[in-house]
Amino acid sequence: MAAPIVPNKFILEEINYFPSVVNGKLHFIGFIKASSDLLILIDRLGKIFTPVKHDIQGNIDKIKKFYKYDENSCLLELMLEEVKNGKPLGAEGVLWLNRALLFFELTFHGILDNLKSDPNEVNMKKVYMSAYEGSVKKYHGWMTQQLFNVRLYLYCNCNFHVRLCLYVFENNINVFESKLAIFNEALHLVRWEIDKFFEDNNLFTNNFVP
Repeated sequence: MAAPIVPNKFILEEINYFPSVVNGKLHFIGFIKASSDLLILIDRLGKIFTPVKHDIQGNIDKIKKFYKYDENSCLLELMLEEVKNGKPLGAEGVLWLNRALLFFELTFHGILDNLKSDPNEVNMKKVYMSAYEGSVKKYHGWMTQQLFNVRLYLYCNCNFHVRLCLYVFENNINVFESKLAIFNEALHLVRWEIDKFFEDNNLFTNNFVP
């Protein structure tokens, strides 16, 4: 379960960042902690992502259920062992979680890109739509796509400072940008490594999960 939100704290100083991949190893517990803490950031993005939060938490729970792990466990090694046994049920949870991670990686990238041009006006609707189209939209049916559009219309305020509410550290946008960029780079490297694992092992390559 994600850590509780602490009011008036600079959230990017409080959460776990995604762990580095060292010698081909991705620390399982570090990955789970960072994925759970991502839910704190998602909370700050508003009601639009309430269903997404439930999906992410469900996939985190699924991963923890199917893998026996300890303090030294590597996520990639656990998935490889599962694949060899022919029942990649935990890996399926990792797959869907990783697709959600791509959406938020693209979201944070869009925020950072927009901040360069005007830190006072980041059009979050455009950011979210671009991230959606670049990540999970292709896996959704027509009805789910329309529900996303409806939630975007109902719950998304275009102004960055009104809707994002990430508590900019001492109102210093430069510090916020720097911290978000570091967080997002760590997220990207882990997400890329997981995608590479699926590709190298020819797993879920048809983009379909039964």
